Amino acid sequence: MNYSKSLIIFLLLLFSLQTVAGLHAGKTRKMFMPGVPFYETEDLGGGLYAFRYGPYRNIFVVGDDGVIATDPIDVRAAKPLREEIAKITDLPVKYVAYSHSHWDHASGGQIFKQAGAEFVAQQECAKNMSETPHPDVVPPDITFDQQYSIKLKNASLDMYYFGPSHDDCMVVMIAKPANILFVVDITSAPTGWEMEYNPTMAEGYLFNMVPYLKAVEALADREGVKQIVSGHMAIGYNDKNRIFVQPSVGPIDAVREKRIFWEILFASVERELAKGTSLDNMPDKLLASPQFKEEFLDNLHKRNWRDSEMWILLRRVGTYVTTGR
Repeated sequence: MNYSKSLIIFLLLLFSLQTVAGLHAGKTRKMFMPGVPFYETEDLGGGLYAFRYGPYRNIFVVGDDGVIATDPIDVRAAKPLREEIAKITDLPVKYVAYSHSHWDHASGGQIFKQAGAEFVAQQECAKNMSETPHPDVVPPDITFDQQYSIKLKNASLDMYYFGPSHDDCMVVMIAKPANILFVVDITSAPTGWEMEYNPTMAEGYLFNMVPYLKAVEALADREGVKQIVSGHMAIGYNDKNRIFVQPSVGPIDAVREKRIFWEILFASVERELAKGTSLDNMPDKLLASPQFKEEFLDNLHKRNWRDSEMWILLRRVGTYVTTGR
């Protein structure tokens, strides 16, 4: 995820309260937040659709002979996802593709499995799901190493793995013929200049963040991809400081921006440590540094991080650059 911890906690709390209130009322409430439906589907063209449930988003591809769904999110989200697909086509969901193995994206697929769908994931996801099982996570039927293409008669979902990143089995996907990239948690639309959602998260593979994003940039260039859809709703602020929901689709440049985010962060930490600053003092030094503010902090969304969160992230990066992989 790429929200600030405080914002995502607020949104998830609101999400939970509205769900509970809706259950008490006998149905799910229609609004996730003021002016924002609880869930919605957007037609992106070329048989590609974006589905948002609360702050989460996935995509599905409709072909002439069936549907490819992605991350079912959870049990609550999977039901309206199935209903939204049924509004568009009566064709079956033949496949469900996992972006990675984290439960907040990979849960809830049972209703598609019961209807005959096959589940597809990078091979490390199958290992993760076996070693840390969750009752709502359906293990994959089809696994692959580096690349796999799920094909319908006139559409496909191409999955690519470039090593560990946010998770050790994270993939990116290109939906065709729309030729739009689906990315989850490693960057977001419309900009990659977003603070990491949870700087304390153990399963963030710092050593491969830059190489992974470079590989995604090269893939997009090779395939002529110009746009992305990200796995979370992005928040913006208008001139009156009021929240609005960013569009589902953003520019491919968000991948490059996130790569630069990590490159500047690593370089800044290494530069400060090279001065002889201790690992424990380095975060405070950088947070007080005009150069770091100009090069890094001023590029971030001004409302989506706190000093305490940045301190943790800097300390984590410092530990990595002083101890290695």
